Amino acid sequence: MTKNLKKQLFPKEYAKELLRIADGDVASAIGLSQLTNGRPENIVFLAQQAIEKYIKAVLVHLEIAFPLLHDLGVLVALLPDDKMPVEGFELMELNPFASVRRYHEGDVPLTKQEIEASLKVAQNISNWAKAIASL
Repeated sequence: MTKNLKKQLFPKEYAKELLRIADGDVASAIGLSQLTNGRPENIVFLAQQAIEKYIKAVLVHLEIAFPLLHDLGVLVALLPDDKMPVEGFELMELNPFASVRRYHEGDVPLTKQEIEASLKVAQNISNWAKAIASL
């Protein structure tokens, strides 16, 4: 299967909708994290999805076209240097949760600290995105 690398430009007002959807993903991830019998990978999947939407909201707000994919590294690389989140390319560590880890638990189970860290990063990226795209 070939990835669609054609870049798309969205109307600037779409940024606010992406922020709201991402907020819902974070709220869902937090809710799942409070369950004792949930699948930990789903929590990190939702955190990754929220981060992806927050980055896309910033790109939309800045009127930067981007390809429709889930690779946080590709999306971060499109950001101007002065708009780069503190986490930068380290966000790519969450990429497997948007693909492979959705269908497979991995060789090493997620720890509670890793899950909490993914939620913290999602909240940090939320603050970063809103500081830029809510203007």
